[in-house]
Amino acid sequence: MSIVTQDLPRRDSVGASDLQQPRAEYSSYSTLLEAYFAAGWTDGLPIVPPTPEKVAAFLAVVRLAPQEVVGSVPTREITVTAEQVAINAVMAGCRPEYMPVVLAAVRAHLSPKGNCHSTTATLGGAVHIVIVNGPVRNDLGILCREGAFGPGSRANATIGRALRLMIRNACRALPGVVDRATFSHPGRYSACFGEDEEGGDRDGNKGWNPLHVERGFARDASVATVYALTDLYSYRDTESRTPEALLNGLITTARSRPISDDQFAGPDRAVLFVFCPEHRDLLIAAGWSKQRIRDYMFPRLVAPHTHGAGVEDTWGMVPVGGPGESRFCLERPEGVLVVGSGGRGLSASWIFYPHLAAAVSCPC
Repeated sequence: MSIVTQDLPRRDSVGASDLQQPRAEYSSYSTLLEAYFAAGWTDGLPIVPPTPEKVAAFLAVVRLAPQEVVGSVPTREITVTAEQVAINAVMAGCRPEYMPVVLAAVRAHLSPKGNCHSTTATLGGAVHIVIVNGPVRNDLGILCREGAFGPGSRANATIGRALRLMIRNACRALPGVVDRATFSHPGRYSACFGEDEEGGDRDGNKGWNPLHVERGFARDASVATVYALTDLYSYRDTESRTPEALLNGLITTARSRPISDDQFAGPDRAVLFVFCPEHRDLLIAAGWSKQRIRDYMFPRLVAPHTHGAGVEDTWGMVPVGGPGESRFCLERPEGVLVVGSGGRGLSASWIFYPHLAAAVSCPC
C-alpha cells in the first residue's frame, strides 16, 4: 500500500510578488492563447491565463511558498514546485478551492511508487485517474454517481486536467518527445471521479468502508488516490442473484486480459474494481464487505489452472484458467481495490488494469 503523508511546511500569506516563474505580457487573450498553443503548453484545448494574482490566490489556499518542493522526477532531473502546480491548476480552469485536491494528486503521482517517468513515457499511454474520497467530494461537487467518469462537473474535469497539464508542462511529457505513447488515450485529457461513499448506507450504517479508510485514513479525512491504468473493461450483469455468481463472472472477465509481473510496483500492484450501485447493493444486502469481496476474488484471480499448461504465448506468459483466460499477477489480496461509484440503470461495473505503478493516496 502506498501512502504519501502531508508534511509540506505552511506559511500564512502568499502574494503575487512572491512568485518565482518568469513572466510575460500579452496584448490580448487571443494573443496569449496562440502563444501558448505555439509553445506546446496546452493539451490542445484553450486555457485560463495564469496571472500572478490567480496563481498567488491558489497558493494562498494551501498556504505554500511558491518555491516549496512538491515532488521530483529524478530520471529527468526535474523538481516540481508548488508554484508550478498552481499555474497548471489555473490553466486547467480550476477554482482556488480545488487546489488542495490538485496538490494531493500531484504529490501522489510524483511519489516513488507513482512512477512518473515510466507511466508518462510508456508506449501504452497510461491514464492517471484521480479518485477522491472524504468530505471534499461534496464540498466541491465532485461527481460520484451518475456520469462520474465523464464530463459535467467543473471539479472532476479541471482537477483531472490540472494533473495532466502538470505532467505535460512541469514533467516534460510532450507527445513524440518524452511521451512515447503510440496512440495515447482520451483519458489523458482528464480523469477524476469520487467514490459514492453514501451509496452503501443501510439504515444509517455504512455498508462499505470508503477506499481512503481502507488505506488507513480517518473517515472524515479528504484524500486523493492516483491510479495509473492502461486498460478498462466494462462488466454488465443483470442476471446474477448471489454474490458468488456476480463475482465469478467479474473474475472471468477480468482474467480475459493478462497482467504480468511488475517488479517496480511489487506487492503494491493493484487492480481497481469500480462497482455500480446495482452490484454494490446485491453484495451489501448479502452482508459482503469489501474485505470479504477481496478474500473471495483474490485466490480466484491469481489461481493457475491446467488449461494450456506449458504453452507460452507471444509475451512469454503461460495461459491459465479456462479458454480465453490469461495470467493475472497480483501478490496479495490488498491488490484488489474495491470502489463504489456511478449511477443506476445499466448494472455495469468496471475493471481498471494497472500500468507500471502502484495506487498512491495522499491527504488533501
